[in-house]
Amino acid sequence: MTSLVTASLFAFAGVSAYVAIYYGALYALRRQREYVAFAGFSGALAVAILGTAFSATATSVADAIPAQQIQFIGLFAAGGCFVEFLLHIAERVDRRVIRATYTLAGFGMGAAAAGLLFDPAYAEASYDFSLEGRAIASFTPLGVMVATGLVVPCAYGVLILFRRTRGQRELRGAAILSAVSLSVAAYDLVEHVLDLRTFQFAAHVALLPVLGFSYVLIGRFTRIDAQLAERTAALAQSYDHLRLAQEELVKTEQLAAIGELSAVIAHEVRNPLAIIKNAVGGLRRRELAPDDTETLLGILDEETDRLNRLVNDLLAYARPIAPEPGFVDLRTLVMHAVELAAGGNRDIPNIEIELDLEREVDRVAGDEALLRHALINIVDNALQAMPDGGTLSITCRNTGVGNRAAVAVDFHDTGEGMDTMVRTRARDPFFTTRQTGTGLGLAIVDRVARAHGGRVEIDSRHGQGTTVSFIVPRDRAILPPS
Repeated sequence: MTSLVTASLFAFAGVSAYVAIYYGALYALRRQREYVAFAGFSGALAVAILGTAFSATATSVADAIPAQQIQFIGLFAAGGCFVEFLLHIAERVDRRVIRATYTLAGFGMGAAAAGLLFDPAYAEASYDFSLEGRAIASFTPLGVMVATGLVVPCAYGVLILFRRTRGQRELRGAAILSAVSLSVAAYDLVEHVLDLRTFQFAAHVALLPVLGFSYVLIGRFTRIDAQLAERTAALAQSYDHLRLAQEELVKTEQLAAIGELSAVIAHEVRNPLAIIKNAVGGLRRRELAPDDTETLLGILDEETDRLNRLVNDLLAYARPIAPEPGFVDLRTLVMHAVELAAGGNRDIPNIEIELDLEREVDRVAGDEALLRHALINIVDNALQAMPDGGTLSITCRNTGVGNRAAVAVDFHDTGEGMDTMVRTRARDPFFTTRQTGTGLGLAIVDRVARAHGGRVEIDSRHGQGTTVSFIVPRDRAILPPS
């Protein structure tokens, strides 16, 4: 009889240990506190059941005391985890109760390990499976006090769970199993204290709450998965609505951009065309003086160049920027861009251009045509920002973009500068503060810089001039077309 009971206890301990490992792993994936509390409860029960099995085979008090220490260390640990688990599944977590329970359980575990809970001088016939009697050490007063004290928070947790069943009927089974487990443990405690010498049941029914609570957790897990599936479907539907709304928004933005572009083109084209028409009308007059003819022809050239620049800017902004891989001498490229922007004449009236490019500047990876176009736009903007004259200073320096070495070309003009609003919108397409211009210059510069893996920085204060820094990496960092 004893061997059969002992084998059953070892089997129960194995099942409880497996459940503990399973829910411990589940907690590692889900990070839900009730999983780790239940894993601790099952593991502690496995230890307590093992201690009971060892006690059942003890033939003397000396053999029984170590087994009883293991048994009650597991029971105290199980009591702490039991309370936390009940409060979590009842969704009535009280941190003070949990801390107090674990404190009491920890004290009981320490006292059991130190041998303070049992009196080896007195033996009682407990675990009497064969009805032959077996020497087991009795509780000390401290053991009675600690064990009885732990019953109180356990009863509180069971009561909270029963109250919760009014709103969640699926918790009724867990509440009933909790009450049964606590009642059996209380009975065994009374039997142990009063030396009733009857059969103890706790270790033999410990598997019931383990299996019952597992069923409850699996049900909660299944319900949560179903809720997640519903929410996933709802999110998918919301995503579809959002995608359709985004498509409509993109279409609206495209129409708005087309409208804005049309307005810019109409404004920028109408004025040159009117001027050209007037100039042509003047050239048709027979009595026109030679000097007037030259003036009108100059106007035609100027307005034709203006229209050509407008078309080029629009084409440059509209087409995807796909840099051709190569290496460029940045110092030479800057000097060339300055000459082209200044019309091939360095002696611009009232404007002085200072180049500080003596510092050694390595070649940079990039598309020469695109970089030259961007630099020309920056120089052109700087010159137009100084209608009454000033100084344009251009310097090169080493810097970095992310983790890559880069070169920055700084263009500083002594114009009137920008206020905060203008500086914020300076790179927006079609934004300009000049009477003539498309507002695409810096927008194109910004796209060219980003296409090469660089950036454009603008530092300006109203009345203090503007510094535009064109930064490109030294190595090959060309990105897909933008």
